[in-house]
Amino acid sequence: MFRRTFIGAIAATTVLALAACGGGNDDPLGGSSGAGGGSAPDKVDSLTVGSANFAESQLLAEIYAQALEAKGIKVNRKLNIGARELYMAAIQDKSVDLLPEYTGATLVYFKKDATENEAEAVYKAIPGALPKGLEVLDKSAAADEDAIVVTPETAAKYSLKSIGDLKAVGKTLVAGGGPEFKTRTAGLAGMKDKYGVEFKEFKTLDAGGPLSLKALKDNTIQVTQFFTTQSAIKDNKLVVLEDPEHIHLPNNILPLIRTDHKSPDVASTLNAVQAKLTTDGLTDLVTRVEVKKESADAVAKDWLSKNPLS
Repeated sequence: MFRRTFIGAIAATTVLALAACGGGNDDPLGGSSGAGGGSAPDKVDSLTVGSANFAESQLLAEIYAQALEAKGIKVNRKLNIGARELYMAAIQDKSVDLLPEYTGATLVYFKKDATENEAEAVYKAIPGALPKGLEVLDKSAAADEDAIVVTPETAAKYSLKSIGDLKAVGKTLVAGGGPEFKTRTAGLAGMKDKYGVEFKEFKTLDAGGPLSLKALKDNTIQVTQFFTTQSAIKDNKLVVLEDPEHIHLPNNILPLIRTDHKSPDVASTLNAVQAKLTTDGLTDLVTRVEVKKESADAVAKDWLSKNPLS
């Protein structure tokens, strides 16, 4: 959820920001604590919410922000920060205090050798992987999974059903997508490691966006990554390749928050949002933003009006 641009110049900064990981504990407010997270405050007057550089993340950030504002908490917004490498650095250097995130993507970001691949196991493994000062709250039933997709024509031409089927033909095909798709376990790196798949070329486009869709439909590329809450998959009859080796982990929506901004009011408000989110509902909301071009703040306001939290 999980779209999910790595800039090499910030790599060293990101690595430094990942210092100090360890074990976690259960949080009586709901959700899970990161290692050595310290004491949560009794009250928070303001916080900064950030988001990634794709519509769903910005929409979820707006829902979180407006829900908190309705509770009298001042919210600053730093939306469209970039890909995970950038916004994770931002929450660790305290540029932002809260982010909408995804269970599987969060776990493997902080624990690259994670072996958990079931939804509950992935969620329970996150606290022990988090750096000091970060926590997650309740995971939602709503999930947005990564998906390797091809056109129906490409699937038929090469008899593709699984990612592994690409091994025999990959070196004749071009993959494309956001720059992070090339380097992540959920992308080409994982496809090579787990399935032995390599491609003739990689074209840097966008993450599950219009550039990648156009290139796929034009046959400029043959393989890319989309996300399961995107209507583009169904609307264009794209074929999602099966992933028996689980390079794509369950990606339930959850808030990632700094412990020093997780007051009882903040936690309970965000957990109430989490309880109302559904995958089908989120898919409809993303369609309104991505396809119908409604603003994220307007869609968030409408959703909250129809899903009162108290």
